Amino acid sequence: MTRIRLTGIAAIGLVALALFGCQAKPMDMDQAMKPPPRPAELDRLEKLVGVWVGDATMKMHGSPDFMTSHGVETVSWEADGWVLISRFKYSMGDEDKMSGMGIWTWDPKAKKYRMWHFDSLGGSGVGTMTYDEEDDTWYFEGQGHNPYKGEKTVGEGWSKFTDANTQEWHWTEWGPWKLKKIMEGEGVSRRK
Repeated sequence: MTRIRLTGIAAIGLVALALFGCQAKPMDMDQAMKPPPRPAELDRLEKLVGVWVGDATMKMHGSPDFMTSHGVETVSWEADGWVLISRFKYSMGDEDKMSGMGIWTWDPKAKKYRMWHFDSLGGSGVGTMTYDEEDDTWYFEGQGHNPYKGEKTVGEGWSKFTDANTQEWHWTEWGPWKLKKIMEGEGVSRRK
Protein backbone atom coordinates (compact mmCIF):
# COMPACT_ATOMS: atom_id res chain seq x y z
CA MET A 1 0.00 0.00 0.00
CA THR A 2 1.12 3.44 -0.64
CA ARG A 3 1.93 5.90 2.05
CA ILE A 4 -1.03 8.13 0.99
CA ARG A 5 -3.53 5.28 1.39
CA LEU A 6 -2.14 4.36 4.81
CA THR A 7 -2.38 7.99 5.92
CA GLY A 8 -5.99 8.18 4.64
CA ILE A 9 -7.01 4.96 6.40
CA ALA A 10 -5.36 6.15 9.63
CA ALA A 11 -7.16 9.51 9.39
CA ILE A 12 -10.54 7.81 8.83
CA GLY A 13 -9.85 5.54 11.79
CA LEU A 14 -9.01 8.50 14.04
CA VAL A 15 -12.16 10.38 12.98
CA ALA A 16 -14.30 7.27 13.59
CA LEU A 17 -12.70 6.76 17.01
CA ALA A 18 -13.24 10.41 17.91
CA LEU A 19 -16.89 10.32 16.84
CA PHE A 20 -17.52 7.04 18.64
CA GLY A 21 -15.88 8.38 21.79
CA CYS A 22 -17.95 11.61 21.68
CA GLN A 23 -21.29 9.87 21.72
CA ALA A 24 -23.46 10.83 24.65
CA LYS A 25 -23.70 8.28 27.39
CA PRO A 26 -27.19 6.89 27.90
CA MET A 27 -29.11 8.79 30.59
CA ASP A 28 -31.14 7.14 33.29
CA MET A 29 -34.85 8.15 32.96
CA ASP A 30 -35.09 8.92 36.69
CA GLN A 31 -32.18 11.32 36.30
CA ALA A 32 -33.65 12.87 33.15
CA MET A 33 -36.96 13.64 34.91
CA LYS A 34 -35.36 15.26 37.96
CA PRO A 35 -35.32 19.07 37.67
CA PRO A 36 -32.25 21.08 38.56
CA PRO A 37 -32.37 23.11 41.78
CA ARG A 38 -34.96 25.91 41.60
CA PRO A 39 -33.17 29.27 41.13
CA ALA A 40 -33.40 31.59 44.15
CA GLU A 41 -34.17 34.46 41.74
CA LEU A 42 -37.67 33.04 41.29
CA ASP A 43 -38.40 33.82 44.95
CA ARG A 44 -38.40 37.54 44.11
CA LEU A 45 -41.54 37.00 42.04
CA GLU A 46 -43.43 35.67 45.08
CA LYS A 47 -44.55 39.14 46.17
CA LEU A 48 -46.48 39.46 42.86
CA VAL A 49 -48.67 36.44 43.67
CA GLY A 50 -52.28 37.24 44.54
CA VAL A 51 -55.38 38.97 43.25
CA TRP A 52 -54.82 42.60 42.32
CA VAL A 53 -57.49 45.25 41.62
CA GLY A 54 -56.20 48.12 39.50
CA ASP A 55 -57.13 51.49 38.11
CA ALA A 56 -55.24 53.14 35.28
CA THR A 57 -55.15 56.27 33.16
CA MET A 58 -53.91 56.07 29.57
CA LYS A 59 -53.38 58.50 26.75
CA MET A 60 -53.08 57.48 23.12
CA HIS A 61 -50.81 59.47 20.81
CA GLY A 62 -52.71 62.16 18.95
CA SER A 63 -55.69 62.15 21.30
CA PRO A 64 -56.26 64.99 23.76
CA ASP A 65 -58.37 62.71 25.96
CA PHE A 66 -57.28 60.44 28.78
CA MET A 67 -58.92 57.04 29.09
CA THR A 68 -59.50 55.37 32.43
CA SER A 69 -59.68 51.65 33.00
CA HIS A 70 -60.43 49.30 35.86
CA GLY A 71 -59.54 45.65 36.14
CA VAL A 72 -58.56 42.57 38.07
CA GLU A 73 -55.39 40.51 37.70
CA THR A 74 -54.81 37.09 39.26
CA VAL A 75 -51.17 36.01 39.55
CA SER A 76 -50.22 32.44 40.52
CA TRP A 77 -47.39 29.93 40.29
CA GLU A 78 -47.45 27.14 37.70
CA ALA A 79 -45.04 24.34 36.70
CA ASP A 80 -44.09 23.57 40.33
CA GLY A 81 -43.09 27.16 41.05
CA TRP A 82 -40.92 27.74 37.98
CA VAL A 83 -43.35 29.97 36.05
CA LEU A 84 -45.59 32.82 37.19
CA ILE A 85 -48.86 33.22 35.27
CA SER A 86 -50.92 36.41 35.24
CA ARG A 87 -54.52 36.39 34.03
CA PHE A 88 -56.23 39.77 33.73
CA LYS A 89 -59.45 41.46 32.67
CA TYR A 90 -59.71 45.21 32.19
CA SER A 91 -62.47 47.47 30.96
CA MET A 92 -62.44 51.02 29.63
CA GLY A 93 -65.90 52.44 30.12
CA ASP A 94 -68.92 50.16 29.95
CA GLU A 95 -68.29 48.59 26.57
CA ASP A 96 -64.57 48.15 25.91
CA LYS A 97 -63.20 45.04 27.59
CA MET A 98 -59.84 43.30 27.30
CA SER A 99 -58.52 40.07 28.79
CA GLY A 100 -55.18 38.40 28.53
CA MET A 101 -52.31 36.67 30.22
CA GLY A 102 -48.69 37.18 31.04
CA ILE A 103 -45.91 34.68 31.74
CA TRP A 104 -42.82 35.45 33.83
CA THR A 105 -39.83 33.32 34.73
CA TRP A 106 -36.09 33.42 35.38
CA ASP A 107 -33.65 32.47 32.62
CA PRO A 108 -30.56 31.19 34.47
CA LYS A 109 -28.42 30.96 31.34
CA ALA A 110 -29.04 34.60 30.31
CA LYS A 111 -29.27 35.75 33.96
CA LYS A 112 -32.49 37.66 33.18
CA TYR A 113 -36.16 37.55 34.01
CA ARG A 114 -38.18 36.86 30.86
CA MET A 115 -41.80 37.81 30.21
CA TRP A 116 -44.45 37.23 27.55
CA HIS A 117 -47.83 38.94 27.07
CA PHE A 118 -50.93 38.04 25.05
CA ASP A 119 -54.32 39.80 25.00
CA SER A 120 -57.79 39.55 23.49
CA LEU A 121 -57.17 42.58 21.25
CA GLY A 122 -54.61 40.56 19.31
CA GLY A 123 -51.65 42.14 21.03
CA SER A 124 -48.58 40.17 22.03
CA GLY A 125 -45.17 40.95 23.38
CA VAL A 126 -41.93 39.57 24.73
CA GLY A 127 -39.40 41.22 26.99
CA THR A 128 -37.13 41.20 29.97
CA MET A 129 -37.35 42.67 33.43
CA THR A 130 -34.89 43.55 36.14
CA TYR A 131 -35.42 44.07 39.83
CA ASP A 132 -33.87 46.85 41.90
CA GLU A 133 -33.94 45.66 45.48
CA GLU A 134 -32.89 49.03 46.87
CA ASP A 135 -36.02 50.83 45.65
CA ASP A 136 -38.25 47.70 45.42
CA THR A 137 -38.97 48.34 41.75
CA TRP A 138 -39.28 46.12 38.66
CA TYR A 139 -38.10 47.62 35.36
CA PHE A 140 -39.55 46.25 32.10
CA GLU A 141 -38.57 46.53 28.47
CA GLY A 142 -39.90 44.64 25.52
CA GLN A 143 -41.11 44.41 21.98
CA GLY A 144 -44.62 43.75 20.81
CA HIS A 145 -46.97 43.80 17.88
CA ASN A 146 -49.67 46.37 17.10
CA PRO A 147 -52.51 44.26 15.64
CA TYR A 148 -54.22 47.30 14.11
CA LYS A 149 -51.28 48.55 12.06
CA GLY A 150 -49.30 45.34 11.83
CA GLU A 151 -46.15 47.05 13.06
CA LYS A 152 -43.67 46.22 15.78
CA THR A 153 -43.79 48.17 19.01
CA VAL A 154 -41.20 48.93 21.67
CA GLY A 155 -42.11 49.51 25.28
CA GLU A 156 -40.63 50.18 28.67
CA GLY A 157 -41.89 50.84 32.14
CA TRP A 158 -41.66 50.12 35.81
CA SER A 159 -43.72 48.79 38.71
CA LYS A 160 -42.90 49.92 42.24
CA PHE A 161 -44.19 48.55 45.52
CA THR A 162 -45.23 51.43 47.77
CA ASP A 163 -46.14 48.87 50.45
CA ALA A 164 -46.62 45.08 50.56
CA ASN A 165 -50.11 45.34 49.03
CA THR A 166 -49.82 48.29 46.63
CA GLN A 167 -48.02 48.69 43.31
CA GLU A 168 -47.72 51.85 41.24
CA TRP A 169 -46.75 51.41 37.61
CA HIS A 170 -45.96 53.34 34.45
CA TRP A 171 -45.71 52.10 30.84
CA THR A 172 -44.78 53.84 27.57
CA GLU A 173 -45.09 52.26 24.15
CA TRP A 174 -43.58 53.49 20.87
CA GLY A 175 -43.59 52.46 17.25
CA PRO A 176 -40.47 50.93 15.72
CA TRP A 177 -37.17 52.59 16.68
CA LYS A 178 -38.97 54.81 19.23
CA LEU A 179 -39.71 57.45 16.62
CA LYS A 180 -43.39 57.88 17.55
CA LYS A 181 -45.07 57.42 20.93
CA ILE A 182 -48.18 55.25 20.65
CA MET A 183 -49.44 55.41 24.21
CA GLU A 184 -48.52 56.13 27.79
CA GLY A 185 -50.24 54.87 30.89
CA GLU A 186 -49.95 54.71 34.64
CA GLY A 187 -51.91 53.14 37.42
CA VAL A 188 -52.18 51.68 40.89
CA SER A 189 -52.97 48.06 41.77
CA ARG A 190 -53.94 46.91 45.25
CA ARG A 191 -53.92 43.36 46.59
CA LYS A 192 -57.44 42.12 47.26
